[in-house]
Amino acid sequence: MELRQLRYYQAVAEELHFQRAARRVNLSQPALSHQIKRLEEEVGVILIDRSRNHAALTPAGEAFLARAREILAVCDTALREARDIGGAEPEVLRIGYVEFINLGAVARSVAAFRAADPARKVEQRDLHTAEAYAAVKEREIDVGFGVLPVTHPTLKFRKVAEGWWGLILPEEHAWAVRESLSISELDDAPLILFDRTLNPPLYDSWMTRFAEANITPNIVFTTKQVQTALTMAQDGGGLFLVASYVVDPVPVGFRLLRLTGFDNQIAVGAAWHEDNKTQLLADYLALLRAQL
Repeated sequence: MELRQLRYYQAVAEELHFQRAARRVNLSQPALSHQIKRLEEEVGVILIDRSRNHAALTPAGEAFLARAREILAVCDTALREARDIGGAEPEVLRIGYVEFINLGAVARSVAAFRAADPARKVEQRDLHTAEAYAAVKEREIDVGFGVLPVTHPTLKFRKVAEGWWGLILPEEHAWAVRESLSISELDDAPLILFDRTLNPPLYDSWMTRFAEANITPNIVFTTKQVQTALTMAQDGGGLFLVASYVVDPVPVGFRLLRLTGFDNQIAVGAAWHEDNKTQLLADYLALLRAQL
């Protein structure tokens, strides 16, 4: 019996879904199923009942899970103690994203990762989408967050947020009584946009979208800070064009109007290299999924 088999089993036992567990431990689903079958053969009993639409633990599987957790916890503690005594460099998880995406799940997952093992460090880099995915591809970081799709064939990813484009405006604005707004109505409207350096291709796509709608955008301000844009919008300085997940929930005193007249969908994903099989990454991805 190998420790990795116990970790695989723990993932399946906690997810109760082989596909989700496979993503969690960075294995293919058939490979994970094979490992669990080998473990059951070695133990001599069925641990997971596969006769239903989803996996379920047998009574033996419940008991085995409790002991497996104890064994893995002891091993992790022993590893940390040995590294501390030997003066080994702390493990460092490297993450890349821009603060502007404002995803609570990212902040919560990082906090949970640090709390689970204070000896592990997290290095966060300010990288826009293209930079983050390129850094993952070159193995400069472990996880990169950015706007989907991910086009690099060596990268795996999972969606962490999805939404639509809208306008943030004060509740007292004349348009605040509406639910949506056509992009064609934005001609000459004072707009606050994200700074181009945060995501050059995405910014340029908006310029193209404006041109296709035959309007000339009146961009009064660009910013790298969500709060700066909100403050300016509250003071009547402009209408904040933003993805809905960035302002979820909508701040008090504002309305978010959905824009229409184009394919209004946007999503953010977490990407990692397919060859990154480290336990460090697997543990973080498990915590990230728990926050979604």
